[in-house]
Amino acid sequence: MTLPKLSVKRPVAVLMCVLMLVVFGISSIFGMEMESTPEMSMPVFMVMTRYEGASPEEVDNLVTDVVESALSSISDVKTMTSRSSEGSSMTTLEFDYNTDMDEKYDEINEALTRLRLPDSADDPTIMEMSMDSSSIMDLSIRANADDNIYSYIENTVVPELEKISGVSSVDMRGGTREYVKVELREEEMEQYGLSMTDISSAIASADFTTTAGEINRGNISLTLEGGVSYDTYESLETIPISLASGDIIHISDVATVSMAEEQMNNISRYNGMDNISLSISKNQSANTIEICNEISEKVDELNGQGLGLAIEITNNSGETIYENIMNVVSTLLQGLVLSMLVLVVFLGDWRAALIVATSMPLSVFAALVLMAAFGMTINILSLGGLVVGIGMMVDNSIVVIDSCFKMQDGIRTYDDAAIAGANLVNGAVIASTITTIVVFLPIALMDGMSGQLFKDVGFTIVFSLTASLISALTLVPLLFAKFRPVEKQTSAVNRGLHKLERLYGALLDKALRHKLIVVAIAIVMLAGTFVMFTQIDSELMPMSDEGSIRISVTTKTGLNIDETDQIMTQLEALVAEQPDVESYSMRGGGGSASITVTLKDDRSMQTDEFIALMRQETAYVENASVEVEERSSMSFGSRGVQINLSGSNLDVLEQTANEVKEVMQEFDGIDSVSTSLSDGDPRAQIVVDSVQAAAIGTTPSAVLSTVRNMISGIEATTLQESDQEYSVKVMYPEDRFYDVSDLSGLMISTRSGGQVPLTDVATIVYNNSPSQIQREDGDYQVSITGQTAIGQSDSSLSGQILARVLQMNLPEGVTVEEGGSMRTMNEEFNAIYGALATAIFLVFVVMAIQFESLRFSLVVMFSVPFAMTGAFLALLLTDMSISMTSLIGLIMLVGIVVNNAIVLVDYTNILRREQGLTAHDALVNSGRSRLRPILMTTLTTVLGLLPSAFGFGGNVEMMQSMSVVVIGGLTLSTLVTLILVPTVYLLFDGEDRRKKGHKTGKRSLLRRNRREQPQVSDAAPVPPEFF
Repeated sequence: MTLPKLSVKRPVAVLMCVLMLVVFGISSIFGMEMESTPEMSMPVFMVMTRYEGASPEEVDNLVTDVVESALSSISDVKTMTSRSSEGSSMTTLEFDYNTDMDEKYDEINEALTRLRLPDSADDPTIMEMSMDSSSIMDLSIRANADDNIYSYIENTVVPELEKISGVSSVDMRGGTREYVKVELREEEMEQYGLSMTDISSAIASADFTTTAGEINRGNISLTLEGGVSYDTYESLETIPISLASGDIIHISDVATVSMAEEQMNNISRYNGMDNISLSISKNQSANTIEICNEISEKVDELNGQGLGLAIEITNNSGETIYENIMNVVSTLLQGLVLSMLVLVVFLGDWRAALIVATSMPLSVFAALVLMAAFGMTINILSLGGLVVGIGMMVDNSIVVIDSCFKMQDGIRTYDDAAIAGANLVNGAVIASTITTIVVFLPIALMDGMSGQLFKDVGFTIVFSLTASLISALTLVPLLFAKFRPVEKQTSAVNRGLHKLERLYGALLDKALRHKLIVVAIAIVMLAGTFVMFTQIDSELMPMSDEGSIRISVTTKTGLNIDETDQIMTQLEALVAEQPDVESYSMRGGGGSASITVTLKDDRSMQTDEFIALMRQETAYVENASVEVEERSSMSFGSRGVQINLSGSNLDVLEQTANEVKEVMQEFDGIDSVSTSLSDGDPRAQIVVDSVQAAAIGTTPSAVLSTVRNMISGIEATTLQESDQEYSVKVMYPEDRFYDVSDLSGLMISTRSGGQVPLTDVATIVYNNSPSQIQREDGDYQVSITGQTAIGQSDSSLSGQILARVLQMNLPEGVTVEEGGSMRTMNEEFNAIYGALATAIFLVFVVMAIQFESLRFSLVVMFSVPFAMTGAFLALLLTDMSISMTSLIGLIMLVGIVVNNAIVLVDYTNILRREQGLTAHDALVNSGRSRLRPILMTTLTTVLGLLPSAFGFGGNVEMMQSMSVVVIGGLTLSTLVTLILVPTVYLLFDGEDRRKKGHKTGKRSLLRRNRREQPQVSDAAPVPPEFF
């Protein structure tokens, strides 16, 4: 018993299955996690090593070089890069995507255990790169009064947030920290012969608790403990100090103890007002929306406790993800409605349209159930697959119901017509579904970022189309038999279609009589395809206009935090003047800062226009370089052009980099240029004479430690007061060692208990060092980065600049390559081009198996190149770029566009074999007969994609170019298929025309079950086999 017959005979069973599918589909929606993109794992490990106080050159020579040598034994490393900066070394190892990262972690950990680093360097830390490492939520905290809230936030609020499951870290910026300052009086210190270390040790040892064993109290055993505790900062003044003479003095005799505020080495403001900002990150496997909801609840709880805090959420990724997903759902529903309108118009009977339309929601529910079963998330890409496939979900049902109508000739009952019609085309719809979904196999097997991103698109389309096939062979014949729709041949639409069929038949007849002209026009169109391809810009991923920008500032070397604060205040005032600004937040420190700007929804200018304005306004900011870029939750790297120079001599690379920088500045499309070898902070290096140090009984490291303590102070202990913990810091007055000349009076303790000036054992040398030193695979590397102007193409400019650089007289041993997002784009594009070629090959293989003829398979494949023509033309007309999403759309097209050609070729073969028509007549009759179903299936797919293509849902830029490509490619390919494919068929059919009565090709797989299907007389044409 066939599946259609079983469905018609067992309606209750079918309906129960449908009910189960709906219930499980709805429950799957609530059970799956929502994320912006599919979970992506990066095959990258980072090894970080801290070496406090060391210059970039020292870090590079003493740490980075050692780490790289140890890691050189790791196998399967694709690229090893490193970056040495002030006090820090970062070595990055990139592997192929199919690498076992757990095994590599063990290899790296074992290699690092053999390191021999400087004593003052920290042990290396291994970190795995994550796409979710950025902040998911930002908070702004201010006090309602003038109270200092830093300690409370640090010791209470931050731990509360870190307790939330899934939170990995909370970064705290801004504010001032209260501490207990023990300020030494230099004259008294010299009088009593005390050092800073003596005072620090006295304070640290005075506050203690210790156990003295156990003792009994009656029958109870007690732990005996004791100690001294100081619970107010004033009480610290009473701490005794023993002198060498045996006398006892107190802290108050040599120092003043007070509460003080320490300005942190970073700043933070929200809408121009000082605050403490918290940036919260999550674990890679945690759910963003759930964590953001829990954080929001915790914020409401803290605000409601009357603590005098005003906590405001300034960035909520959970809300952004939810809004983006709802936008995609809205686009999906709009496409569904448009596809249903096509069905109602063409079929002319609401019952028939409803029968076919049921395939769409049921296919969506089935896809959701399978997504949940495979552990997928609801994200923009997985839902995007449903958006792209919504129109295709009814293709199989259209084929089946049209066949059922043809079988319902007034003699058969509706039950028999439903079974016979579905049985007649079941082979066709199965084969057509395989043809469509086979192209997603290369996508599923792709490595790299594109493979991880777009697997969800492929899986959802495969799930939904497979479900639509089952629905077409079960539910459609059942509903046809029960609802008994009537095909209205006399409707206005059908009358118009009959006229269109006659016009098309006449046009096709003329085309077949002038084959060479048609082929010549096709060749010209193909040539135009290559021309169009060269005119389209390229980008890694389309940016989503979310109305958010970032102003990044790098201050001139040597500026302190106060001077950086002045620059940022100037920029904040500039931002605040703009009427389109909703809010802005600023964070800075360590020579760099940034302002994140959120624009109003009803703004008067586009985000790109606002960015261009801000670049113009900030171009003349002194003592800082300013970059203004768009922010997007779907961003995969910053825009701009980057040229990487590599070689073994850093000085030669620096000179060459300056020359390349000058070349890059000559291009009109470049706003600003910087290099990775920009000067770092000016340095005053203390060079200790080890011989002189030994002569007074000390060491170079002890001398440097003394200098550090005298300038920065020593944290002696902590003080617990009023449920707050404060650090106790011993220090000299802040202006004592303000200038480098003050170091000449700095005294170093000797072995005998005396003191000598620092200048007796050390000299001070002044120099500059680069802010960072980069390496790649052992060679030094310098990056020259240009910020592209708004409206300029990164890919085009990068190609032009690279060509100019390669024409330069480069020193021997210096190599040049593109870097940054262009390098990533080239790698990902190459992977997708390979998948595209594989998809074309697989479709040809399926066609060959289907037709049992290489010749007819080749005829069908002629529709593929013109899909590319339509796709590129659509991108040009809409001013969109070639990106990963548009290229994935091209791969989809390969599996979609061949179906219309199958309709013509397969039915032409039927007419020639069963009715004895000539190839010419069979092609004309086949084209006229198949015009309606071709138009229906094309229009349902195209109209289903229109909302996405026009961005009606908002913030769907990622899927927009994919939709445009499919619409353009399918539309033009359909028009070309109706003319060119019959022409090529006739050109390839020379042998058949010479042999009268010779059958056209071998029996198609689509008709292998013909003997089991009802025979059709000459008076009743063979029912259509659309796909």
